Amino acid sequence: MLTIRQQKILQAIVDEYVETPVPVSSQSVAHRLPESVSTATVRNDMAELEESGYVVRPHPSAGGVPSDKGYRAYVEFLGEIPEPSPKVKRFIRLRLQHAHMDMEAWSQTASQLLSELVHTMAICTLPRAPEARWQHLELIQVQEFLALLVMVLRESRVRQQLVPLKEPVTQDQLAQISNRLNSVYSRLSRSEIRERNVELAPLERNVIGVALEMLKEEQEEKVPDYYVDGLRLLFRYPELALSSRAREVIEVLEDRQAMRSLLSEATETEGVRVAIGSENRPENLHSLSIIFAQYGLPSEASGVVGIMGPTRLEYANAISNVRYLSSVMSEMLEMVRGRAAN
Repeated sequence: MLTIRQQKILQAIVDEYVETPVPVSSQSVAHRLPESVSTATVRNDMAELEESGYVVRPHPSAGGVPSDKGYRAYVEFLGEIPEPSPKVKRFIRLRLQHAHMDMEAWSQTASQLLSELVHTMAICTLPRAPEARWQHLELIQVQEFLALLVMVLRESRVRQQLVPLKEPVTQDQLAQISNRLNSVYSRLSRSEIRERNVELAPLERNVIGVALEMLKEEQEEKVPDYYVDGLRLLFRYPELALSSRAREVIEVLEDRQAMRSLLSEATETEGVRVAIGSENRPENLHSLSIIFAQYGLPSEASGVVGIMGPTRLEYANAISNVRYLSSVMSEMLEMVRGRAAN
């Protein structure tokens, strides 16, 4: 258990090391403390922090560097983290509003926004439902014997498929079929649609067959689509610019299975999830801190937004922006769903 003074010393070490990645001396810590403490006292406390694993020294005569355990304690000491400033809030909402009613554009804009605000790499997934559900279907005439089936899913994702026609059908007839099928199957999952005993015309049965296959394909997509922004910012940190470290991060980003595992962990935690260094399961991410939050409604449609950065991260700023952005994304997803339902 750390004393109050040791907590303040650890906070001072982290704050200075985040600003300048140089081992922090006891003299520098003494200057940062709000009350007057001798350098000798600070040196003794730093030695105890080192012995307890909160601080490491590159070599015996060097200053202290926070360990993963030290960063974890630092985050726990932060307490209640305030929301972003009103200026930043307005900036976030204005940028997302410019993306219009498009969740793909919102997700892409969210990753760009977060990268700019936290100065590192950001990720935002498109929202997905636990089970793909039919929200709305439209049939559009392309040629005399060909129609385009456009299906909107509950999480505002859109799928399209060409449907061959055995006989010519007008656009009015296609609209009537769309309206009838929407009235019967809207809001249902693939299994629920198959259980419905409804008498259908041959063309309607053909459309339902295509729709069921589209729902199946959607359900089988194991990894949600996601946008990444700011990879260049991540590699501006000297400790991550080494070719071996950069290669490790890129390998994870290109590994769909690893990304699936990483993103799914964010959905298992309420609020903001912070994983520091060795707390990350993939060993090649031990040089990073990852901060994610889920947005949306887990029972209906949800996604993940967050950042990946060095362990010497401005945690309060990162957590504040990730948390606020996730809340705004939740509001917007609810708005899209509400409009689609009307």
